Amino acid sequence: MKLLCLPHAGGTASRYHRWTSLVPPSIEIVPLELNGRGDRMSHGFYASFAEALDDLTRRAVSVLEPGDSFAIFGHSMGAYIALELERRLESLGVRADRLFLSGRGTPAYRNVLSRPARELSDQELIAGLDAYGGLPQAVAGHELMRTLFLPIIRADFHLLEDGARSIDERVPVRSPLVILNGKDDAAAQQAPPGVWEALSVSGVEFHSYAGGHFFVDENLQSIIQLIVEKSKRGLERDGVSFQG
Repeated sequence: MKLLCLPHAGGTASRYHRWTSLVPPSIEIVPLELNGRGDRMSHGFYASFAEALDDLTRRAVSVLEPGDSFAIFGHSMGAYIALELERRLESLGVRADRLFLSGRGTPAYRNVLSRPARELSDQELIAGLDAYGGLPQAVAGHELMRTLFLPIIRADFHLLEDGARSIDERVPVRSPLVILNGKDDAAAQQAPPGVWEALSVSGVEFHSYAGGHFFVDENLQSIIQLIVEKSKRGLERDGVSFQG
């Protein structure tokens, strides 16, 4: 089974490479990097959410062989993109076994910054990130790192803003959803009852973990175990036995 992995805003999909040593050989970790970072640093930032979705769809389809079982994992912005990517894939006749949506209290994006990201000064943008735990210390204390990081985070919030304007966030998917959040994550306020459930015809389940917005690293082993457990059906279809 392939696990397509999407990064959080300001992040890089390369962070998922370390998962390879933690999952069984039957699961292949497939990071889907966004333009302007990591191994796609030479590609310019997306001009729109539609452009990002077209690119990610093309690359997702290119790594999937006919009959492949796969799931999608996304954190925060990555979870938002994952849901829309699944809608697009289903329109093409391809369906994920399951979506793991992390660090996202509600499926819709609502502005969390005081103004559109492209209108904010660097200091205003940094202040707006406090809801997500602020800048990583390695970035906050290093001018060069801030210079590299802020254009990425600005471009990513622009994608979210454009997505909220341009897509129908209410369209349900056929794949079941697994929603993961940190218990102390102020940025992931829980959606009203029924909101997530309306987005999947195959069911939704919720899991909470100790920690804030970036709870995944603190609970990685437990989350990997959950992914493996929930992926057994697809793995068994691929010929992996879980007897004994």
